[in-house]
Amino acid sequence: MRMITPEELAKYIEFTNLDNTATEEQMIAFLEIAEEYNFYAVVVSPHYVNLASTILKDTDIKVVTVIDFPLGAGSTEGKVAEVKAAIENGADEIDMVANIPAIKSHDFELVEYDIKSVKEACKDTPLKVIIECPLIDDYEKSTTARICDDCKVDYVKTSTGFNGVESFNEMINSIKVIKKNAPHTKIKAAGGISNYKTAYNIISSGVDKIGASSGKQIIDQLKHVHDDLEEVGPTGPRLI
Repeated sequence: MRMITPEELAKYIEFTNLDNTATEEQMIAFLEIAEEYNFYAVVVSPHYVNLASTILKDTDIKVVTVIDFPLGAGSTEGKVAEVKAAIENGADEIDMVANIPAIKSHDFELVEYDIKSVKEACKDTPLKVIIECPLIDDYEKSTTARICDDCKVDYVKTSTGFNGVESFNEMINSIKVIKKNAPHTKIKAAGGISNYKTAYNIISSGVDKIGASSGKQIIDQLKHVHDDLEEVGPTGPRLI
């Protein structure tokens, strides 16, 4: 099987910086790295959407921001207002946290109302719904994934990364549950993806995008593998 290139892998990665202590200087440095590596997207807090969209305006890198992050316990009205402000400020895509207390309470009518309302507010802006897999069981995952599919959101996202991290096998199970119950919806995996082997294997499981604050590290590791192959030839180290 042909090895994925660093450039190809970068196009799966939504390079993430949601550190709420990041200064403007640090965010500019982060955005410059994103431009150098040509990731699919950056994910930043609403505070930095305008800055990111300004700096990246001459690139094809998408600006993604988060809504009701990371708790997913806010009101639907608050989420709708956040979405409208984010899009006005230049966000290309939205990552919204589903109503986690409602999911845990099995109040799926509220979960659906929440997601549908935000989807309507997004209009043509792609919406990813974070269902926070580390906090919910398979029944809750499957039911929420079906709601996402019914609401025609663009992606189901596995995790914020802020409320616990699944092991590799747990994440693969979550992806399988989502794929089965949301067959018309893309998947974004996130939470603890910090090396190129994990990233590659997660992509191979059928996800469409991965969120990673370690995007630079992931690509640098893969570049080293390619460099080693060039030095030792086709009998050198394998990707997986």
